[in-house]
Amino acid sequence: MPLGKTRDKVVQGLGRARGALHRYTRVRIAVAVAFTLLIAALPAFGLLRFDLWGGHHESLGQELGLVETAKRFAFPFLAINLAILLVSRFLGRYLCGFVCPYGAVARLGEWLRFRAKTRRDRAIGIATLLGTCSLLSGITFSFWLDWRVFRDGSALAIALAASFLLAMVTSFYFFVQRVGLGFCRNWCPSGVYFALLGHDTHNGIEFAHPSSCTDCGACDTACPMDLKPRAMSGGAYRTGEGFYPDGLSNFSLCIRCGDCVSACEGTNARSAEPTPLRMGFLPEGARNSGAPERAEAQS
Repeated sequence: MPLGKTRDKVVQGLGRARGALHRYTRVRIAVAVAFTLLIAALPAFGLLRFDLWGGHHESLGQELGLVETAKRFAFPFLAINLAILLVSRFLGRYLCGFVCPYGAVARLGEWLRFRAKTRRDRAIGIATLLGTCSLLSGITFSFWLDWRVFRDGSALAIALAASFLLAMVTSFYFFVQRVGLGFCRNWCPSGVYFALLGHDTHNGIEFAHPSSCTDCGACDTACPMDLKPRAMSGGAYRTGEGFYPDGLSNFSLCIRCGDCVSACEGTNARSAEPTPLRMGFLPEGARNSGAPERAEAQS
C-alpha cells in the first residue's frame, strides 16, 4: 500500500528537492481556491440556498418556496452533471485528481504531516487542517441553514444546528486525517461512478520513454490508487476493493492526479533523457499497448 508515511516522503520529498511547487500542484491550488470561492458565493449572495430553519429559500436573489427553489435548481444541477458525465467519459477522472474538495484537503493533510517535525509543527498542522475542514463544512452548512439560527433560533433549533455543523466538521476531519486518499481508492461512491464512465477513455498516463526509466519505483509508491503507472496500458485491476467492482481497467481507476509523473520528473530531474512517464492524450495504439509482463503484474 503506497499511502502513508512512505508516500508522504516520496511525494513531498521530491517536491522539496525541486525547490518549487510542481505544475500539477499549482493547478490544484488554483482550482481549489476558485471552486471554494464560487461555491461559497452561492448561499452568501442568495444565488442558491435552502433554509431548513427559517424557510427563507433563495434562488438568484429571490426568496421563493421550497418547491420553486428546487425546480430552479434542477436544470443547472442536471447540466452540471451532464458536463461531469462527458468529462469523465472522454477524459477520465480528472475531477478526482484536480477538482474534488476532499482530495484537495487530504493532500493538504499529507503536506502538513510531512512537515510536522516538532510538537509545535504538529499542533499548527492540526489547527490548520481543522480550520480548513471547518471552513468547508461551514460553506456546506450555509446551503441548508441560515446562520441566524444561532442568534434567533430556539434552544432546540440551536442545538440541532450546532450538532449538524459539529458532525460535519468532525467527520470531515476524521476522514482526512485517518483515511486520507484511501477514501478515494476504496470508498468514494462518486469515484466508482467516474471509473465506470471512464472505462474506455484514451487519456491518461503513458509509459512514453521506457529506455530512460531507472526502475526506481517512485511512481508506484506515489500512486494514491495503488496502481502501477508504468503498466497502465492493458491489463485490469487485480481485484475490486471497497466499493469498486472487479474488472475495471487501470485507466478507469487512475484519478489523473499526476503524482506518478511528478515523482518521475523529480527522480529524473538531472537526467538529459526524456521523462519516462507523461500524462495526457494517448497516441494511437498506446491505450492497449505496453509491456505484457507489467500488465500481468496488475491482474
